[in-house]
Amino acid sequence: MTGKNEKVEAELTIDNNEVVKAVNEKPKGRLFNAAEMKNIAFYIGGIMCFKFAYETLSNSISLIAQERFPKGALTLASTLTSTFNVMQILFSIAGAQLLIHYNTNKILAFSMFCFGALALVLIILEAATGGYIGAADKWVPGTWAPELLFALYLPMGGCLGVVELVRRVIPRDIVGEDPIKLMKMDASVHIFYEIAGTAGAFSSTATIKKLGPVYALFVIPVFFTAAGITWLFIKITTNYDKLKLEDIDGIKVSRTGGIRKVFTTYFYSIKRGFIIITSERRFIWLIPGYVLPLMFHRYIEGYLFPTFSKQVLKEGHLSGFLLAASNFGELCGALLVLVIGSRIYSPLPWVRLDSMTLMVLWVFPYLRVTSSLGSIKWVGAVFPLMMVLSAGWAAGDVSLVAYVQSRLHSVNAANEEGTSPLGCVMALLYSSYVLGYLALSIPMGKLFDKYKADGNIIRAFFWGSGILIVIGAVIIFSSTFIPKGAFALNPKVDGVAALKMDQRAIADEVEHRNGQSSINRASINE
Repeated sequence: MTGKNEKVEAELTIDNNEVVKAVNEKPKGRLFNAAEMKNIAFYIGGIMCFKFAYETLSNSISLIAQERFPKGALTLASTLTSTFNVMQILFSIAGAQLLIHYNTNKILAFSMFCFGALALVLIILEAATGGYIGAADKWVPGTWAPELLFALYLPMGGCLGVVELVRRVIPRDIVGEDPIKLMKMDASVHIFYEIAGTAGAFSSTATIKKLGPVYALFVIPVFFTAAGITWLFIKITTNYDKLKLEDIDGIKVSRTGGIRKVFTTYFYSIKRGFIIITSERRFIWLIPGYVLPLMFHRYIEGYLFPTFSKQVLKEGHLSGFLLAASNFGELCGALLVLVIGSRIYSPLPWVRLDSMTLMVLWVFPYLRVTSSLGSIKWVGAVFPLMMVLSAGWAAGDVSLVAYVQSRLHSVNAANEEGTSPLGCVMALLYSSYVLGYLALSIPMGKLFDKYKADGNIIRAFFWGSGILIVIGAVIIFSSTFIPKGAFALNPKVDGVAALKMDQRAIADEVEHRNGQSSINRASINE
């Protein structure tokens, strides 16, 4: 066994040296040719249109649900978000089959057109049933049945699932499989993506206030159509067999067996991921250490922000400011890891930081809106705190994904049944997040409805953004002491070769991140 371990460590060191050498080498001449530059420009233009408009969606839908449902509005709002996430998984699994039949840019464009059409149907429905903006920008809702939100919003989740799947593949179609080109392209995309997201969150505040949450959705058909048309101008020039792609988060394309085979493989990936992650002490802590922070982040952005803005501040549109702070904080957190990540030997300190920054959520029940501290001033006061909150999460998320990515290449488990250890573990973690969010959000919705009916909604935030978060933070913090050697301020939980791989993986993950803040980002770009 000793000889075998030495051989594996030697191979890892050699592989790592080759990676570092490849990254440090400066390409001679121009990195991208003219066709690639043009395609990258089209892709960035489309992704900015997509992100800018998307920031309006979750806020608007939550506000519509809180306004329109006569009973149990806060429970139904959380149910909408949870089932939206489930639809993303189902359609991303099914959508994998599209990759072997159509160009990725066409799949993206078609998804955008369908997404925009669904939002347009909701706007037309509102106008046809008497919805309008009255005096003092007061929204008077239409008379359509609020249950129709499920019929329209859930297919939107399906469209988003296909988009998120294809976005992990299309960079290879644009610049090929050269790791340097992929890294540079993803870094550029990330910067513009975050800029568009922050701008979109700010702009959603103004559009929702002026037009109401339904008509504010006009940005989706307009900008999503623009994104789709822009992506159609991308000319796919690379040629490789997508069947040879490593599975993407457990999703594997297949020419045989059809959709059924894809779903079977996905659920097999989850089972195998559970076996892998519970087989070693260095992995088992990822279930609470990765899943809980992601759950809380989505819960905060998708539920707490719009609910507090609507129910406490009485200004639903102000959730856009909170979301903008969160988006900007994510960018800062990712950059922080990139700058000093080489001095931090494992993701454990970052995850501990994440658990501590969650404590800023106590401002929701205890920083009261008063005559001197109005709604707008309140949002301005907590803006930097929300940045700190999301910076902590992003730092932990980036380092964790890089940790998983680097460690699973050395796991003693071969690819089986069209799956890889990396894809299996990510399938398990992301599926656990979706199911966990479903289990968390619906009871929380009922809790908020109960206190709202009692006329004491602020008490719900004591439990929903205070006690609940403290319990979760303690679990997250405690989980970081499970790995061997974790009882240190800056622990080294693995060998030297693994630490070197971490530094490369962290840089790669920061540049690959797509700011998946309000969009359900739990994926690893290869």
